[in-house]
Amino acid sequence: MRLRKLALLLAVVGLVCLPAPVYLPALAGATSPPPQTSQSYRAETVSLANESDIETIVSRHGRTVSISVHQISHRYSAGEYRAPNETRETLAAAMRNGTARTASAGARADLQAIARNNTYVHDAYGERQQYYRFSVEENGSVVTARNATLQRVANATVERGAYRYENLSPGARETVDRILRNSSDEDFGYRPRVNDAFVDRLPALVEKDGTLHSITVYGHVDDFGFGVSLVVGLGVAGVGAVLILVGGVLYAVAWWRE
Repeated sequence: MRLRKLALLLAVVGLVCLPAPVYLPALAGATSPPPQTSQSYRAETVSLANESDIETIVSRHGRTVSISVHQISHRYSAGEYRAPNETRETLAAAMRNGTARTASAGARADLQAIARNNTYVHDAYGERQQYYRFSVEENGSVVTARNATLQRVANATVERGAYRYENLSPGARETVDRILRNSSDEDFGYRPRVNDAFVDRLPALVEKDGTLHSITVYGHVDDFGFGVSLVVGLGVAGVGAVLILVGGVLYAVAWWRE
């Protein structure tokens, strides 16, 4: 009788252990901290007084004040524009000729929306990287584009897009500080957690104590493979299978003896 009870106990414990690969990862996900981002970030000191830094500022962060004509398409805009082809062609014509007109109602609406969010336009895939300051008149039917220096674009980028460290929340400051501390030549950058403050604004320009820092993606990390909890769960499931087998054998022995 005792042997049969032991066999049943082993079988019950084994049955509890078998689904461990399912419930252990779920339990770990519910109790562990949020995962890290797939990107690591590093900060580089930049200055508007340095010509090479000006190019760095514009290339990395100029999107805050400028738009490239290639972005005005169905492929890149995800339906943001009403008439992307006409809008793109009108801007490209203004860049070539200084002025361009459009009769398309959709293009006029697109151009007015673009002008509200951007001061400069350029062609990232053009033969040369030239920026233009553009304006929209006559309800979007007329576009004017004038050459703009990288210095002006960089100045506007810093003025409008740089975050002032002293204006950030304590959590955002902590995230920025951790990136700064892990930005030496010997470091591989810093991977914040996905819910850390300021992560949703990266890459970014941050001005701290009068110094301008360009925070950008340094590398990508793919967290593929089996998690520790899954490996442990598989081991527990294996133990469960053994317990069920042993319990079955003991039950058979007890039945045979009786």
